[in-house]
Amino acid sequence: MNRGKAGRNRYRAAGTALALCAAIFLTACAGEHATAEQTGQDSAAGQDTDWLTERTKQNRRTKHDLRTEPEDMEKTDRIDLDACEGGEVILSGGGDIWLSGSLEGQIVIDAEEDELVHLYLAGVEITAWKGPALSIREAAKVVVTLVSETENMLADSPNYKDCEDTPACLYSVCDLTINGGGTLLVSGYYEDGIRGKDRIKLLDGTVTVQARGDGIRGNDGIYIQNASVNIESEKNGLRTVNRGVQERGLIEVDGGTLTVIAGKCGICAASDLYLYECGYSVNAVEEKTRAEGTAYIRVRSTSKDALP
Repeated sequence: MNRGKAGRNRYRAAGTALALCAAIFLTACAGEHATAEQTGQDSAAGQDTDWLTERTKQNRRTKHDLRTEPEDMEKTDRIDLDACEGGEVILSGGGDIWLSGSLEGQIVIDAEEDELVHLYLAGVEITAWKGPALSIREAAKVVVTLVSETENMLADSPNYKDCEDTPACLYSVCDLTINGGGTLLVSGYYEDGIRGKDRIKLLDGTVTVQARGDGIRGNDGIYIQNASVNIESEKNGLRTVNRGVQERGLIEVDGGTLTVIAGKCGICAASDLYLYECGYSVNAVEEKTRAEGTAYIRVRSTSKDALP
């Protein structure tokens, strides 16, 4: 399909440009590399392994975060994007919504402020002609499930006229969880790749982000567990900006793999930073990791300079 081919070509173009930037980054920060195996060191000065025990006791996943299949397929709204004419496709109700196919336009979630929306991506390719590819304007929470063995792609537009207040390819005003066993490619041609005003969770699956701004920005927090996350960004890789009670501003990566190439900081936490039991590779021009609170790091690495 021409739309699919165009989307893939745009994605490859972004990858080429960012690859050139990455080459410059790598030259500028030679030696700033960490790969995956076992070290037995903790980076937080004066800390023992008690913090690790306490973190692993906690479960930061809700029952909604864990669900990767519709509760009732017969009651699930099924939308074939190939049958849509393009432009805005507005999803105004809560519940389970199954998406497949390609769209030149934008998916908008505009539910009630107390409604949960569970979106299933089953092989979608969304290329926006203006603004974000997926814009979450209102909901209590949104869960995006990457259906197993499917490939999904979101690409926004450099044109954000009248969309400047939602500056990301995937933008959310509420808590956002991405789970499932599929893959998601996100191309942020305007600013950020994935951005949420609240918290963002990435659970399982493979998420690849290329962005002109930050790769993944969760204003109130970012939690990654057992996912494979790959980021190339011209600014920060992972970033939080708010700080406060209930661990606001915290970044936590528990298991899985994290690979970042960033033009500014690889990981920038407004509060504490936890990296443990994960494969870890970060290259950045300024700093690999920056935490306004305390950095607790116990990663699998063979590199002597693995820790920041």
